[in-house]
Amino acid sequence: MSGGNCPETPRQKMIGMMYLFLTAMLALNVSGELLQAFITMDKGFIQSRETVERKNEVLYDQFRTAHSNNPGKAGDEWREANKIKTAADSLVNHIEDLKIILAHKSSGPEATPNDYVGDNQDIAPQVMITEKAGARSKELKKLISEYKELLLSYLNQEDPADTAFISGFTNIFDTSDEKGEKDVVKSWESTKFEHVPLSASMAMLSKIQGDVRNAEADIVASLYSDIDKESYKFTDMMSVVKPYKTTILEGETYKAELYMAAYDPNIIPKIHVNGKPVRNIEQGKGILEMPKMSVGEHSWKGIIEMPSPDGSEDVPYEIEGIFQVVKPSAVISPIKMNVFYEGVENPVAISAPGVASKDLKVTMTNVNKKPSKGIFIVTPRAGTAGKESVVKVTAEIGGRQKVMGVQNFRIKRVPDPVPEVAGKSGGKIAKNLLMAQSAVFAEMKDFDFELEYTVTRFNVSVLKNGYIVDEPSKSNRFTKEQKELIKNMPRGSKVSIEDIRAKGPSGTRNLGTMTFVLD
Repeated sequence: MSGGNCPETPRQKMIGMMYLFLTAMLALNVSGELLQAFITMDKGFIQSRETVERKNEVLYDQFRTAHSNNPGKAGDEWREANKIKTAADSLVNHIEDLKIILAHKSSGPEATPNDYVGDNQDIAPQVMITEKAGARSKELKKLISEYKELLLSYLNQEDPADTAFISGFTNIFDTSDEKGEKDVVKSWESTKFEHVPLSASMAMLSKIQGDVRNAEADIVASLYSDIDKESYKFTDMMSVVKPYKTTILEGETYKAELYMAAYDPNIIPKIHVNGKPVRNIEQGKGILEMPKMSVGEHSWKGIIEMPSPDGSEDVPYEIEGIFQVVKPSAVISPIKMNVFYEGVENPVAISAPGVASKDLKVTMTNVNKKPSKGIFIVTPRAGTAGKESVVKVTAEIGGRQKVMGVQNFRIKRVPDPVPEVAGKSGGKIAKNLLMAQSAVFAEMKDFDFELEYTVTRFNVSVLKNGYIVDEPSKSNRFTKEQKELIKNMPRGSKVSIEDIRAKGPSGTRNLGTMTFVLD
């Protein structure tokens, strides 16, 4: 700027300062492509978080249903899940508020975290480090640490299944100082907000929000599985009617317990009745036979021994029964099963030995009935699922009305159909086999009524290049775009078929998600 020993003029000094300033500005300049990359990354983080949030809502709905059905069993886990949800919502909302402050600081009060100028490198450190003596960063670090400690409180360091989660949460939510070049220690907030464009800081904050939601999903899913961790695991269900007495005298009240029983055909119980073993066991049920019993009342007692859930010991359960040896007085037998299903026609045969059908009077609560070819077609009234229908049969004998029998029927909602592709509902599937399928089907599994459900819509979702890509279908058939999306995925990729809706006689059902791994 000057020659020899001549002193610089004020004008030369000004030009020199401007040159240094320009050089610094050029050094700090961030290319438009890099800024766009940060913005694209931010959008990807937001989209991934929203996907996890949708899946979390499905999990909370399942949790809510489990708690509603059995508050005593699921109560503790439901309360803990709500603690996790409250903490996660609070931290995500707090970070969203910080993003709004940053956007306003950068581009004015009309700006949003999705619409702002992101090339400035001074906004983030000013808001998060300089202003209020760094109070915003301190508060954010405090909330992240508290959330991390809450997550870790649900994990057991002695359990090998939890160690991966402990390590992951500890690293993801680490806010301690870091060593940089030449072992220079830098604070967490300095690494996140200094010397980077605002769009990079925004993307980092969005990533933290996504990490919070993913961790929330992991812990809540674990709590949901804990509901049944000390319960027996069964593969099949059966309906059971347990009358207090199989016959009653005139003037007595008929009482019966109606419930569902679960069993596993691979677990063979040990059964003793009146001190003698029961050898005939089918599908987890002991078949008790007591032939040639004399007329009158008989009772029996016994024990069923079942392996404990962990298989360490046999747990005894006492059983007993009472029955009368007499001629039957009335028969009430459902043709399909001992429940009425809401929204469908249930055929029921009712008769009384020795009494003409025209002399029988049948009443049923909570249902509509009509005779048809010697049977009754029973249709539960709308909104009665979960209630009972009391079926009462009387007959005119000797000019007087006598009660011939009473039976309680549970009214149930038709179960959801099971979505299938190529006969599968998830797991590994050959890519060529999946590509060859034309549609998604809804099948009624182990249901005696002839009902058909048709899939009306679904989405195919994959993780491609770090982003979730969705393709919808507004019918049960795979679209060209969906097949093209699957075709371009490599072996080992996960393909999710989500938001499956099916329509049937009882209305439209949400069948959830199927996840396949391409093989």
